[in-house]
Amino acid sequence: MSLTYLGHCAFKFNLSGIRIYTDPYIQDPVDFRRLEPADLVLFSHGHFDHGVMECAKLWQDWKCQFVAPRKLVDWLIKTNRRVVPADAFIPLEQGESTLVNGVRITAVPAHHPVTRLGKTMHAIFSRSAAPGNPVNGYHFEGYYHSGDTLYTPLIAEFLQGFETHTACLPIGGKYKVASPQEALRIAEEIKAKRMVPMHWQPVVEQVPFRYQPSHLIKHAKETGSSIEICSLAIGETLEDVRVDRLSAP
Repeated sequence: MSLTYLGHCAFKFNLSGIRIYTDPYIQDPVDFRRLEPADLVLFSHGHFDHGVMECAKLWQDWKCQFVAPRKLVDWLIKTNRRVVPADAFIPLEQGESTLVNGVRITAVPAHHPVTRLGKTMHAIFSRSAAPGNPVNGYHFEGYYHSGDTLYTPLIAEFLQGFETHTACLPIGGKYKVASPQEALRIAEEIKAKRMVPMHWQPVVEQVPFRYQPSHLIKHAKETGSSIEICSLAIGETLEDVRVDRLSAP
């Protein structure tokens, strides 16, 4: 098993018998045409920088299935009704699970409040009319991808009893996503073995974030955290760590 970082919040997970992509907003230097086809795509929410606008293209090229919050699934079915069959979508509310090719996908709570946007941000995010809330995180095979979230104790409360070896967490600290301090706190509370930072690269030139992986690494050292920080370059792959699994409650 492995994960490959594709930029922003996009990852490719190679698991036994299934290939999963999360929030596949694919930009240069990643060449979409050279990516391995997905079996399953997980959308955390409907903002354009999480890949929802590419749904029809993903279906046409990959014939994959999609998991998303129910409200977003309803929008995706309506928007793509002439291209993507309705049975390609699996709606998941927070706390619900589904089994795909033997892999259990569980939707995890997130905290991503609606925020007032300035003119620049409003122009950017209005590219997608898809619902930006609710936001799902996802847990599968020991991996946790949070989607966009601030710190909330609900994450650790929900993931009690789930073994998490790798947590992919936002660190940008702007636009209602966690800071390095909040992200590390989440990782520690869910007892992750390692953490991969995401949601820190500018989506476009006008959208810089407050923090970079160097801030996370510094904070982890200063606090003596035992969590391994794995800051990945775009295209870099991280192999699985072996842990004793616990059954999902």
